[in-house]
Amino acid sequence: MQSPPCVVDFQLAGYGCEFSPFNGNQIAIAASQYFGIIGNGRQLIVQKMPGSPQAQIIRSFDTQDGLYDCAWNESNAMQVVSASGDGSVKLFDLNTRDNFPVAQWHEHQTEVSGVHWNLVRKDMFVTASWDHTIKLFSPMSPQSIMTYAEHTYCVYQAIWSPRRATVFASASGDGTVRIWDTNSPMSIHRIAPAHDGEVLTLDWNKYNDNQLVTGSVDKTLRLWDLRNPGMPMMIMPGHQYAIRRVKFSPHSSNIIGSVSYDMTMCLWNTNNSMQPMFNRFDHHNEFVVGLDFNLFMPGEVATASWDGYCTIWNANGQMRPPKMMRRNIASQQIGGAMPPVMASPSMVEGGNMKKQMLK
Repeated sequence: MQSPPCVVDFQLAGYGCEFSPFNGNQIAIAASQYFGIIGNGRQLIVQKMPGSPQAQIIRSFDTQDGLYDCAWNESNAMQVVSASGDGSVKLFDLNTRDNFPVAQWHEHQTEVSGVHWNLVRKDMFVTASWDHTIKLFSPMSPQSIMTYAEHTYCVYQAIWSPRRATVFASASGDGTVRIWDTNSPMSIHRIAPAHDGEVLTLDWNKYNDNQLVTGSVDKTLRLWDLRNPGMPMMIMPGHQYAIRRVKFSPHSSNIIGSVSYDMTMCLWNTNNSMQPMFNRFDHHNEFVVGLDFNLFMPGEVATASWDGYCTIWNANGQMRPPKMMRRNIASQQIGGAMPPVMASPSMVEGGNMKKQMLK
């Protein structure tokens, strides 16, 4: 029996969200005050009650700058790494009693927009930053292992191959997608241009390591075969504004989820070239930027939005999430006070991003 839709109200702007690879009822959410343009951040760990619409925030870690993404440690069920607006990366442990990270690295020059843990080796992670670089880290090393610096504009996401231990792909505002191997500081493959605009997100097909999906400011998803990168296999229009995150289903080779600044989450079937979009959910009332599929429960998805809600539901079921309640930005407070303007180095660039994202 499918669980009813679950709504997590955390009152901050939601960014990345990820189900635990160890526990299908746990989800990590990276959140920021005031849409991530100014203010503090919070890393949330949520426990969903099986068969119930109820969920409980079981841990939260406050940070001095907004958090834009998070990823579970693939070899430790109690650890989550967070990407911060101040250029730092923080590793939190649920077993600690305080609010401090057990490890942190501050090597990026500007916002860290994405973080992803290696799915095969499980002993390293990559970060993507607005400083145009990608960095490779190990939780056992006090410094980064490698920096990848071929992109000429912001790197929004870097995602590991689900099958090849040393390979990852990156999406950049320079309009390109690059494929990297950790054994080399230079990219091994490039799709250029991948879109008619900035590439904000990508993901690998879990069943075909030559296939990628990308999402862009040009409002389309594109499906790629790395053996023939000169032309996309499919171009999928349907969103009204920029696409913020795409994800391949872990349970089906032809199902993709996407979320957008048009406040919707859509599902796509790549086997239907004439009409690939087959479902649209519009329960959020602000930009939707976080998306994940549950490894343990086929059809279950989670979305995180700037409206301060994370919704968890089975997209294959009959019950759709309720419409989220609108709230005032003044409710996005940590500790009850708005921080001074100079508290966040992301204010200027974040403000410019908000102006551009409705292209």
